[in-house]
Amino acid sequence: MAIGAASGAQATSASGTAYFDDGQPITANMWIQPVSNGGCGSFSSSAVMNVSPNWIRNTTSFYQYGVGSISIKGVNVSGSGTSNPATLQWTNSNGARGSYLSGTVCMGWGAFYLGADVAATAYYYGNLRTASARV
Repeated sequence: MAIGAASGAQATSASGTAYFDDGQPITANMWIQPVSNGGCGSFSSSAVMNVSPNWIRNTTSFYQYGVGSISIKGVNVSGSGTSNPATLQWTNSNGARGSYLSGTVCMGWGAFYLGADVAATAYYYGNLRTASARV
């Protein structure tokens, strides 16, 4: 995990890469502000390639340790714990080289840790590949 500055607060980020048969990479990126005591923080995730795939998908899931529900502001999804994550997904099939999600996520009132996973999946060069990252 890499630690970086974001809007004056320390943020956690991670990346993962997978490769297609022709050597082209697909990369999953996740960035999240630390969240504690039932609070909220900003997040940003991406699935990116250097070339245009047939389609590219970003699946971002938030999990927590503790009680209460995870919520994502402005979106009607929620989850709780590690076995029931709150999940967002966006697929681009218009020649875009990436798929991006960002916003504000809030942890449950009794949770003590909020983390996130991102899976970057694309169909390109006749193959399907997935890269992932976790914070």
